[in-house]
Amino acid sequence: MRLVFLLLLLVNIVLWPFVAGLVHLGGSQTEPLRLNSQIEPERLRIVAEDGAVTTVSSRPTDADADADTPAAVCRMLTGLSREQADALAARVRDRDPPVQLSESEQPGSPSWWVHIADLQTRQLAERKQAELKALGVREMALMPDADGQKFAISLGLFKTEASARELLSRLSGLGVRSARIVEREAKAGRLRVELRGAAADVEAVLAEAGGVPDGVDAADCP
Repeated sequence: MRLVFLLLLLVNIVLWPFVAGLVHLGGSQTEPLRLNSQIEPERLRIVAEDGAVTTVSSRPTDADADADTPAAVCRMLTGLSREQADALAARVRDRDPPVQLSESEQPGSPSWWVHIADLQTRQLAERKQAELKALGVREMALMPDADGQKFAISLGLFKTEASARELLSRLSGLGVRSARIVEREAKAGRLRVELRGAAADVEAVLAEAGGVPDGVDAADCP
């Protein structure tokens, strides 16, 4: 009996590493089987009392990636000259992280010109100026037309038609009957620049450019 007991004990000692997964006979793998059979956390499922199943994953999701990405902003600068826009473009070029710059021509505003036109000669124009002064008109300027053959007397240039009509009414009250209002087309020449990127990067570009230039309006893009 004692011999049988010792034999069984010896067999148990020999077989115990195989049963515990400490020795793997299949293939050339040396990693214990217990590592191959451990729980995969990304496949965990939580079962609620009502039977609903929720899958728990340790892998990063798209929402996690978006949370790590800095929020993008857009700043719009209007009224820039060509030189100012080029200076911003030079600071944005080859920048890392990148800042996107888009540029467009800013539409100008029309103006309304109060004047007396079609004076055939300078002598006639100067004589008309003397008449206006006699009527009490103090602000005026003599201007030749494009080919220099005729002259006009400029009485005022306004950003709104209402202001131009107000001057025309005052001139009429002084006895000036030949003044007219002409709407002049807007001349472009100013630029609008939009900067898009992370807030810190956009502000860094503006700081490197010395801040927002005088006479330039800065605001969030619409």
